[in-house]
Amino acid sequence: MGSIDVVVYCEAGAGQTEASNASLITAGAKLAANQGGRVVCLLVGNDIAEVAGELGQYVDEVRVADAPRHADYDPLTVLGALQKLVVEIDPCAVLFGHTHIGMDLAARLSAKLGTSLISNCFDVQCEAGATHFLRPMYRGRVNAKVAVEGGIIVATIQQSGARQPDLKGGGQVIAIEVEYAEDRRIRPLKTIAPTRSGVDIAKADIVVAGGRGVGEKENFALVEALAAAVGGVSACSRPLVDIGWFTSSSQVGLSGTTVKPKLYIACGISGAVEHVHGMKESGTIVAINKDPDAPIFRIADIGIVGDLLELLPLITTEVKSTRTA
Repeated sequence: MGSIDVVVYCEAGAGQTEASNASLITAGAKLAANQGGRVVCLLVGNDIAEVAGELGQYVDEVRVADAPRHADYDPLTVLGALQKLVVEIDPCAVLFGHTHIGMDLAARLSAKLGTSLISNCFDVQCEAGATHFLRPMYRGRVNAKVAVEGGIIVATIQQSGARQPDLKGGGQVIAIEVEYAEDRRIRPLKTIAPTRSGVDIAKADIVVAGGRGVGEKENFALVEALAAAVGGVSACSRPLVDIGWFTSSSQVGLSGTTVKPKLYIACGISGAVEHVHGMKESGTIVAINKDPDAPIFRIADIGIVGDLLELLPLITTEVKSTRTA
């Protein structure tokens, strides 16, 4: 293993997933604190100076390559910058968000370094001088505790509903030049921006999610009405994304977004392990399902057995009257 410092590759700008940065820095800070080292962040993009300054509040140092030519993600350019940084500080670990870009870069870097890659991690544990990464296996049915012996650790970290990292203050922001090869084997042709709802469900304090049990698409309006009444946001389980009702930005679960709201209301969601993995750490879980044996009731704090088409309007009306009073 290298030095006691940790490198985190954060994302910023068009086509990048900034929402994963908080979870990524939190994991990096935990590793660095265990080693007594620093967290050094690398940013490559265009018009990202403001983001670099914000990240400097949470890490010890930010290296930022901010230039128009970096507007499109170029894996070879970023990989070159990562390799140069690794050679310079010889970190004990390099962490990425578990995003499309993070998964691409992590695999490339681990191959270049000749080290193992631990992907899709949801927690880091530092105990008794050992470092372990927790990651789901078998579609979330079990959690594995993984350790790497020797070499630099390369890992991808899931986005979660975790709070912002602790402020460090005074993180130095250093502008760097990144070698940009004009004759590249890989070059971006077009960036297709995903359709977004405008709401980040990972940041919401209250989430009301609907599943296959809502029946018809027009019935989802009942879920949205309850979400509005309680001052929360609406979300869904994977089946509703698979049939094209919503995009993955609204999905809670292993292949969607992990949420940790103060209140989570599951409406017509059976409780498949993939979904439970993305919401089980919510403060209070309320489940509404007509099947008394639905797995969701095993983790619910409050369970209501009944037809949601009848119950949701009643609950929404009661919430509105209570809040008005």
